Amino acid sequence: MENTLRDIKPLIPVSDYSWLLLIATLLLGGLLGYYLFKRVYAKVVVGCKVNCQKYYFHKFSTIDWSNPKEAAYLATRYGLVLAKDRRRKELFLQLRENLEQYKYKRDIESVDETTINYYNLYKQVCDESL
Repeated sequence: MENTLRDIKPLIPVSDYSWLLLIATLLLGGLLGYYLFKRVYAKVVVGCKVNCQKYYFHKFSTIDWSNPKEAAYLATRYGLVLAKDRRRKELFLQLRENLEQYKYKRDIESVDETTINYYNLYKQVCDESL
């Protein structure tokens, strides 16, 4: 037996595809995420525009006026959402002027007839436009 040194074989070159796999995965994930976002956006936001107006009108028309302060805040919130065209904006400004006297005071008397009449007029105009 001979004791001779044997040379170590050189390393075998291995092709590395991990960068390509990462880029392909990110692209496919991005495309899938974009597709899902568009679908959800179309259903939730775009589909909600008509239904939201009806929802806010229902909330606006069912305000309980037994608590004038809370009712004034709710009427302002929902009325502002419903004010889309020029006529509704003008009527809402008149209604909001009448509701201001009920918002910021501690002790409030019941709602007067003028405010209720403006509320009913605005409700009728919003109902006609929906």
